Amino acid sequence: MRERDGADPATALRRRVAAATDRLTSVVSRVPGSATARSVGRLWQRHARERPDQYQASITFPTAPDQPTVGEIHDWIEALEHAFEGRLDVYARRGSVAVETDRVSAELFDEDQFDALCERIEDGYDGSHSVAHLKKWRRNGDRLVRAHVIVPVKPLFPREEGDAPEPDRPATGIEAD
Repeated sequence: MRERDGADPATALRRRVAAATDRLTSVVSRVPGSATARSVGRLWQRHARERPDQYQASITFPTAPDQPTVGEIHDWIEALEHAFEGRLDVYARRGSVAVETDRVSAELFDEDQFDALCERIEDGYDGSHSVAHLKKWRRNGDRLVRAHVIVPVKPLFPREEGDAPEPDRPATGIEAD
């Protein structure tokens, strides 16, 4: 009989509390200055502290006969695993291997090891690809995440046999806010 009459009192109470919380959140978000304070806090954390709460990376490794071997890619994935404390997923795709890491706290992340790995990847694809490295700040709840996206990009026109790669040209680095 209770099923036809409606929800039990505990469920009805939870629904009322959730609705009241939503209304309160809506009212507080309209208070003048609250959005400005949040924006200033984010800007301070990004530009003044320059220290994120967490790190995350997404890397794609193209595979082909003229590119780094599977063994080299495996070594890079192992180094990435050490930098991110083993929190990563590896996906085999047609023509590439993709690695996605979980968000890792700044205390667990080894930034020096990650930078060394990025240089090894650039050296591994030197001559066949340009390495694009996008660095982006993202919000995750109340935490600031520094996300790295690394993708070796094949040039539109292949190099001629006599052309040597430019030794002083750094990898493409893009900063995004």
